[in-house]
Amino acid sequence: MTSRARLLTFGLAAAWLAIGYLNVARGTSHAGAGYRFWSFQHHCYSDVIALHGDRYLGGGRPLPYLEDRIEYPVLLGIALWLPSFAPGGALGHFTVSYAVLALCLFAALLALERLPGARPFWLGATPALVYYAGLNWDLLPIALLCGALLALARDRPGAGGALTALGTSAKLFPGVLAPPALLALAGDGARAPLLRFGAGLAAALLAVNLPFALAAPAGWSWFFRFNAGRGAENSIWDALGVGRGPLLEVLSTGPMLLAVALACAAAWRAARSGGDAGRAVRLGVALALTAWIATNKVWSPQYALYGFLAGALAAAPAGLFLVLCAASVADFHIAFEVRARRWEPWFRDHVFHPDGVVRSLLWLLLAAWIARELWRCARAAPAEAHAEAVSSPSTR
Repeated sequence: MTSRARLLTFGLAAAWLAIGYLNVARGTSHAGAGYRFWSFQHHCYSDVIALHGDRYLGGGRPLPYLEDRIEYPVLLGIALWLPSFAPGGALGHFTVSYAVLALCLFAALLALERLPGARPFWLGATPALVYYAGLNWDLLPIALLCGALLALARDRPGAGGALTALGTSAKLFPGVLAPPALLALAGDGARAPLLRFGAGLAAALLAVNLPFALAAPAGWSWFFRFNAGRGAENSIWDALGVGRGPLLEVLSTGPMLLAVALACAAAWRAARSGGDAGRAVRLGVALALTAWIATNKVWSPQYALYGFLAGALAAAPAGLFLVLCAASVADFHIAFEVRARRWEPWFRDHVFHPDGVVRSLLWLLLAAWIARELWRCARAAPAEAHAEAVSSPSTR
């Protein structure tokens, strides 16, 4: 990454974060019962402010999972709770949370610029950060996932496994790294790195989750029960009328599972043939993330950040970046305008639902491009090895 590209990427990221903070923070003066509808009308909604208003506005601080049922994994529950100790009420809580998320973004960008073949510009330069950096806590698992990938690239599998576990304990998305990473390490033939990755993964998962699972099993497991019971929400399946049931579960998990399987096959093949297994893993993660957000039964607008991360890992073309930036900005405004209009049928059916279909198709277009690169990466090493063998003189 050249110094000019680095300055542009980090400068744009800082600018988008500043604009996003000013846009969203104005909602802290409306925190409480009326916040959601006010923020929908002003297109500045944030789960950080909304959930603070639900839980901490009166000064209480119920312990996550033990006294407070939270629909997120453990690390996000803690990330919601800890800033409640900051002075300044809703504004203080949001400011501290946003500052941590901004640090997570810059940590992710620093990790990306050290990953071979990555293009941090995809994540740092997207104007989607204005809308999504403070909408939820997704920049935290994104930073942990980038850290895990960097640890693996630098032959630190134990740290890679631990960071993968922490990312998965914040949101499930980083978990897509574990299967292809394990296959790449197994295919390499050395047992020690594989064991270190598995040990780091298991130890961190248990250390973070087991205390809560033992102390408050109902509170800890609410995340899983809550999401298992959800139907199609704001997704392509909602737009196409697939509300809930077995068909929805197959449609929403099948593409992601297929992407993970392809990632595993490519990582194994590259490792066994002496190819670039690290790049195969990174492309596999990018493919799984993109397929997941495009076809998941639930769509939240900030999921676009995982798509831009995928584009960064795959170094996808600039044309796709520009199209997806425009689509992500439009998607935010349409998503909250339909709520401000209280789901008026004509706007929902003729604007909101078509937007959901177009959005998914665009992310699937990125997934198709990444899948092609993954296929090329998996096949490159055997082809090069064969060519070298043919061109080398016989030793017999």
